[in-house]
Amino acid sequence: MKKFIVSCFLFTTTLFANEGLTSIFENILLKNSKQAVLDIQNVRQNIEKNDQKEISMSFKNFVISWKSVDAFYILGDLDDNYLDTPRYIDTFHQGNEDIKKQLNLIIEDNEDLSISLYKNSHKTINALEYILFTQDLSNERVKDIALLITDKLEDNLEEIYNGYLENKTKFLKDEVTANAMMLNSLIENSYKIKEWRVGDPAGLSRKFKAKPSNERAEYSISKNSIVAIQSILNTHLTVLDNQEFPNFGSMIRSYSVNDELNDAVKYLKSSLINTKMVQNDDFSNSKKLYKSLKKLHATYYISLIGKLKVTAKILDADGD
Repeated sequence: MKKFIVSCFLFTTTLFANEGLTSIFENILLKNSKQAVLDIQNVRQNIEKNDQKEISMSFKNFVISWKSVDAFYILGDLDDNYLDTPRYIDTFHQGNEDIKKQLNLIIEDNEDLSISLYKNSHKTINALEYILFTQDLSNERVKDIALLITDKLEDNLEEIYNGYLENKTKFLKDEVTANAMMLNSLIENSYKIKEWRVGDPAGLSRKFKAKPSNERAEYSISKNSIVAIQSILNTHLTVLDNQEFPNFGSMIRSYSVNDELNDAVKYLKSSLINTKMVQNDDFSNSKKLYKSLKKLHATYYISLIGKLKVTAKILDADGD
């Protein structure tokens, strides 16, 4: 009788896990990556029309959708071939090259753009932000550069979308591995949002203690840095908080890990509230946000990981 009860329990848990993973795949991973493709297409259409107001709004929407993909990216864990794809889309906190200076030289030059824009960094969201918010799109060469960047971004985003489709079975077949991937993604991103996206510009991080500079914010040129932070937090809430569909939070509750999950959701919501204190991407009033993000990271990295018995990836001092 005991064996029967245990078997039934395991069967029920497995069914719930399969339902949860399928739901996460369809309602978060696929949905978010598809939306990012649609949003970069919309940016491209507005560049072609040279409508600056629409460009600004569509770029903001693209920041939101791209960060929703980046904030819960597990494709690289599913398939090594996609490990570096986000780096081809976004250079934030990567390397020390001055792409602004490089792009200025490309604009002033007459060399064919297929040759000039040879670096991956020249075709990222960061390069696009610089072109759209500091340059004149009535200049045909500038406009062509912007369009080439959006084309490449669309290619890379479609690669992510198709990559998830190709690796669906791999994601769904192993609940333990999927759990580790998802939790490690949450942990990694909670560190980056705390230290890189808030701590560095606010002068609260270990690297830039008492040396604030809003220029270190992720999208300081277009003033979309806090928008990106809110998108990441909202994505994590979609992953963990109660939704109309089963999610990672549903799975965690099925393991009777309630207190730690409730704490994570609480700190996500308090962090979202605290983002409202950062006006016009000025991080001088972000100490409360930093503190709530610190609690969030500790909840992920210590409490949840301990209860779920997942091995964490090692993050060095810079979070790489």
